[in-house]
Amino acid sequence: MRPDPQVVAGSPLWQAIFVSFATVLILFEVVRGWRLGLLRQLVRLAALAAAYATAFLGGKLVVPLARPFLKLPDIILSILGGAVLALAVYALVASIGTILFKRISRQNSKLVRLVYALSGAVVGLFFGAFLLWMTVVSIRAIGAVADAQVRSRASSQATDAHSLLDVRRRFLEESGEESTSLATSLARLKNSLELGPVGDAVKRTDPVPSQTYETLGKVGSVFSSPKAAQKFLRFPGARELSEHPKIVALRNDPEIADMIAQGRVLDLLQDQRIIDAANDSVLRERIKKFDLQRALDYSIQGK
Repeated sequence: MRPDPQVVAGSPLWQAIFVSFATVLILFEVVRGWRLGLLRQLVRLAALAAAYATAFLGGKLVVPLARPFLKLPDIILSILGGAVLALAVYALVASIGTILFKRISRQNSKLVRLVYALSGAVVGLFFGAFLLWMTVVSIRAIGAVADAQVRSRASSQATDAHSLLDVRRRFLEESGEESTSLATSLARLKNSLELGPVGDAVKRTDPVPSQTYETLGKVGSVFSSPKAAQKFLRFPGARELSEHPKIVALRNDPEIADMIAQGRVLDLLQDQRIIDAANDSVLRERIKKFDLQRALDYSIQGK
């Protein structure tokens, strides 16, 4: 099945559904804040702050514990470990608030109930806006990668196939159909969100720089095309990196090329050769000095 870039075009219907979801989400948090009251809502804020601090500081501490159970690069383990710790801390602090403070309905004074309910609803509005922002950022980030993958695959299949892909064409079409459908849906959702006046408002209010989404799109384009991935490794700034034995092994490995061609990101991350390269301290230092933006531009130029 050949992905069509037109399929990922934004839909006003999809946008209307998302706007409805956003409205329901914010109203839900406002009503929830009204019922919980100010003190419980403030505890939720404290729990949120504690969770973020834990995720930022505690991720690296989890890596040695997670290695025996999860076969992933250390940086991925750090992110996942930080996320799990953050959820645990948030649940713990929020539970303490539930135990210590009464609900609005249990307050004796009507005036106190009203003040607590109104202030809790205001804090609930903040929570709703925060959750909505997190949802928008996630959709735009993941959608940027998915959109680039769909368009890259369509472009690659519309031209003469790379010899590696030509040999495996039937296998890739069968195994990649499900992932292509998911990528198409994610890309269409992202493009629908960015349509028209609503999309302009989203872009203006999103604190994440637009360049970040552009970079993610370029990364998706490169990783969805073996030709672009090979070109990325030939970029002048990548010559030092390409001479590293682990990079040479990855570049010349047909199995790795297969995974890239099929968009099997999880399999790539779990491959021991990828893990060894990602955890190599010398290689990480070289990567820090690497001009990623120029390399991505070079890789997708004339692809």
